[in-house]
Amino acid sequence: MLFELFTTEDSAYKGPREGETSFMKFWKYFRFASPSFFLALGVPLFFLGGNAIFYYSVFLGALALFGDYFFGEDTEDWAGAYKYTQIFPMMEVAAIISNSFLVILFAWQLGFPERDLFGIGAAVQAIFGLNIAAAFEANTFFSLLGGFYLAAAGGTLNGVVLGHNTTHRTFEPKSVWIGRIGEAFSLFTYFSVRHPYGHHNLIGTPEDPSWAHRGESFYKFRMRSVWGQYKMTWDIEKQRLQKFGLPIFHPSNQALQGWAVEALVLAMFFYTGGIIGVLLMVAIGLIAHTGLELANYIEHQGLCRVPTEPFQPRHAWDDAHRMTYWAVWGISRHSHHHSDAQVEEPELKFYGDSKEAMTTPYGYLVSFLFVLFPSVWNDMMVPRYLEWDENYATPEERILAAYENINSEIPELIEAGNRYLAQLGLDGIKQAEEVRKIA
Repeated sequence: MLFELFTTEDSAYKGPREGETSFMKFWKYFRFASPSFFLALGVPLFFLGGNAIFYYSVFLGALALFGDYFFGEDTEDWAGAYKYTQIFPMMEVAAIISNSFLVILFAWQLGFPERDLFGIGAAVQAIFGLNIAAAFEANTFFSLLGGFYLAAAGGTLNGVVLGHNTTHRTFEPKSVWIGRIGEAFSLFTYFSVRHPYGHHNLIGTPEDPSWAHRGESFYKFRMRSVWGQYKMTWDIEKQRLQKFGLPIFHPSNQALQGWAVEALVLAMFFYTGGIIGVLLMVAIGLIAHTGLELANYIEHQGLCRVPTEPFQPRHAWDDAHRMTYWAVWGISRHSHHHSDAQVEEPELKFYGDSKEAMTTPYGYLVSFLFVLFPSVWNDMMVPRYLEWDENYATPEERILAAYENINSEIPELIEAGNRYLAQLGLDGIKQAEEVRKIA
């Protein structure tokens, strides 16, 4: 077997679905790779010159933004629907390579024709007979903007989605290694350490920096979360190396290994674009990090968990929109992912149509836009928080949620938190701290 995968009792192939056509058999696999495939279709536009690459990037952006509306929702259970599961890791590898190549092409675009990175221009010209230097004479600012968009989208997919999937298979060195290389093209390698060994153990508690409080704006959360995650990455590696009697500055430090590869990527951009090139690569990294923080923000915000209790589906917001589902390789079924991280993403179940989990107001990309306007987002989420408190939270979680409400600076939540604790005859802050202390 080329790649080892997570398997469960539900993974065994159950045969074709009723009415499943040949196209449907193809699409149920390919849909997850389709975002990277459509990005890869933009590769020839780097060499043709002009603004076509910009127009194509605008088209892809509009498709991503409005796709959730046009394609509807998918709440089906796909476990056992896949006969050829090895297709998924092979698609992941192909997508990581193609997305990384988009970042390399953008670096090449910045330097050509003065500097032909890796001889890309000469190779394409020799194979296809294109006069690329002449084509570049038609380039404008929008040509570079289109190249930047494709590189940023590819780097973000590598870091937030594909790197997530591959580095989750901590038992499978090939997957982790490939995922970390892909993450370097969005300056994202810390994620392979911090996410499986930190986030999955601590989510829903204040100990996880990537958990957003009720009423906390995205802007405040992002600054706190990014810094906290880098610090946690360093602490996790320090503790791991200490177990082996090794110093923190050791060649086997995975954080240092990742940052060294990221430095090579930055050096590539410095070679082709100088300081401006480095700043543009840093901008790609910032976009990828912002994409992750937007996802972290909406996937768990305000859902409390007693630290000693196991993660349950109710501790994440689910989503069923197809475009989001395809773009994030199934991770939008986030409740199942956290309640059982040893399930491959295409087999995750949707819990949002049951009494086990609640859903985001909209698909991820549309929700991301609303998150940028805190008052609008809070208006959407307040009724959801109160519903979760009433119908999903355990008694201990409801006390923690009341503490969140009281500290949210949102009048309706403050009133609800005080009212609930008054019914119990409790002091909100004191009782919440006691629950955490006992946990």
